[in-house]
Amino acid sequence: MTIAEFAIMRLFSQQIEGRCVYLVSKEDLADLVFADWHTKFAQLGLKVVKLTGETGTDLKLLAKGQLIITTADKWDVLSRRWKQRKNVQNIHLFIVDELQLVGGEDGPVLEVVCSRMRYISSQIEKQIRIVALSSSLADARDVAQWLGCNTNATFNFHPSVRPIPLELHIQGFNITHNATRIASMSKPVYNAILKYSPHKPVIVFVSSRKQARLTAIDVLTYSASDLQPNRFFHAEEEDIKPFLDRACQIKL
Repeated sequence: MTIAEFAIMRLFSQQIEGRCVYLVSKEDLADLVFADWHTKFAQLGLKVVKLTGETGTDLKLLAKGQLIITTADKWDVLSRRWKQRKNVQNIHLFIVDELQLVGGEDGPVLEVVCSRMRYISSQIEKQIRIVALSSSLADARDVAQWLGCNTNATFNFHPSVRPIPLELHIQGFNITHNATRIASMSKPVYNAILKYSPHKPVIVFVSSRKQARLTAIDVLTYSASDLQPNRFFHAEEEDIKPFLDRACQIKL
């Protein structure tokens, strides 16, 4: 976020009539960024807008906005007819955040949008500056080549270069059936918790809310089978009892 703000300030310090598009992954994040930047950049006299998804309205917002916040799918709709839309061609800075999601569910749209902005930049007289932000990537050099970034403008940091160092441990499961594969992961998850973080908080990401409950039950079951049912219970029972009573009432 800070890098994006520096890029924006650099643009508008050089070009008063510049226009920037900031691409985020989710609508909720777009709302948060809009609320934050509307307060920050309004003091500098910049017009911050957020696209709505309705083409007519978005074209008007694009015409009057200097800092446009949007998601990949909404910008995809507006930029498809870029040859007829001068305001799309008049983008000076294109910032795409969380580029690591290009390999996820919404990856194809994100990939198309970034490729289109590169193509637009190659077809018009002025170049569009592209700033891509992401978590650490294993194929950062390939991604940089795809976006046209030279080696001097590509920075990829090891996951350990964080306020809290991050270590990666990968374990593969050669099971094609999804339900069976997920079930086979429960015991390794429990063992990984005991090995890497037995006394500190742990977050386990799963595919659905239902699977979250099933995984929690599995972890509790394995803990009980080790004769330590309260292994992960780091609180006094009296402190948590009101919440348990309330949860039982809601369930009833």
